[in-house]
Amino acid sequence: MIVTNNPDVEAAKLGATVLVEGTPLDVLLKVSEYLGKDWHLVTHPLSANNRLNTSPYRSVVLSEKPSWEGDDREVLGRAIEHLSLQGFDDPKGADADYRWIDLEHLKTALAEAEKFHV
Repeated sequence: MIVTNNPDVEAAKLGATVLVEGTPLDVLLKVSEYLGKDWHLVTHPLSANNRLNTSPYRSVVLSEKPSWEGDDREVLGRAIEHLSLQGFDDPKGADADYRWIDLEHLKTALAEAEKFHV
C-alpha cells in the first residue's frame, strides 16, 4: 500500500493508495496509524537527502508483512520528529516538478521492493 499526499501517485495507479490531504508530516502521521494496525514500512519515511526532505510531497510504501528486521515505529518516530522541526518548500511554479520527483522515487522503490518480493 502507498500512503501519499501526491495526487500524481494516485493517478498513476501503482497499487492500493491512500491519498492524504496535507503536508508530508500529515502523511507520516497517517503511516503511524497503519503501523498501529500491524502494517510495516517498506520504504524509509524520509528522503535520501536533506534537500528533498523539504519537498511538499511524500510517498511511503507499506506492507502487511515485515520487509526488514528493524523497528518501524522508531524509524517513523525519528522521521516525524525531523519533519516537525523543518518547513516544506512552497512549490509556486515548481509544483509539477516536486510531484514528478516524488513519483519517480516511488517507482524506483517499488521496482526494488518487487525484486525482494516485498
